[in-house]
Amino acid sequence: MRMFLSSVIAAGLMAAMPASAAEQRVSIDVGEMTCPSCSFTVSRSMKRVPSVEIVDFRPGEAFGEGVFVVTFDDAKATAEMIVEAVNAIGYPARLLAVGGS
Repeated sequence: MRMFLSSVIAAGLMAAMPASAAEQRVSIDVGEMTCPSCSFTVSRSMKRVPSVEIVDFRPGEAFGEGVFVVTFDDAKATAEMIVEAVNAIGYPARLLAVGGS
């Protein structure tokens, strides 16, 4: 009986737990990066968002633009949080793509 109750309790706890988090990958376009330290400043603000890792950076088509490809745990952060972190330090940012590269 004790084993049966333990199994029922364990099953109930597992059912109550949220679904596991997934790693998300997004591309974020950032503008007005006019000096070498700008991309460093932007990447530092992105990394301050929980679980964010920068995977790639590609210069944009115009001077001062660039695209950051980042991953994050969707249980700890959102793409909007990353964009807001960049906007908060004075650089215009927008979400380009979710998934892929």
